[in-house]
Amino acid sequence: MAIKVVVVDAAQLPAGVDFPPLETAKYGWEQYPALTADDIGERCWRADIVVTLSTAIDMASLKKMPRVKLLIAIGEACQHVDQNGLSQLGVELMALPSAQCEEPAQAQILCNRVSRAIDHYISNCKNSGVLT
Repeated sequence: MAIKVVVVDAAQLPAGVDFPPLETAKYGWEQYPALTADDIGERCWRADIVVTLSTAIDMASLKKMPRVKLLIAIGEACQHVDQNGLSQLGVELMALPSAQCEEPAQAQILCNRVSRAIDHYISNCKNSGVLT
């Protein structure tokens, strides 16, 4: 099974900074400069993992993402994520509230960290039999 990752607001990253490829063999990666609440439902409905740098994710948006299992919220985005909604829907939250992405070097370290975390999450899911 291929994992689908969606970054909803990659325009928050400085120019030239990007997420490195994942180690897992099968995955899809979609990255958007910025999505509105309406766009999130359309673009993330098949996502297994969603990454947000500053875009709010509310319960209405979460309900439009029936496959999502992990939401990664970075920086102030952690305050704009409906954590009760995540809990109700059984979606795990990886919060990086103090992460900075204004400076290119810091942002690249952050992107590397997020990619490693996604690889770790996928590996754990495979080892526990959640993914085959």
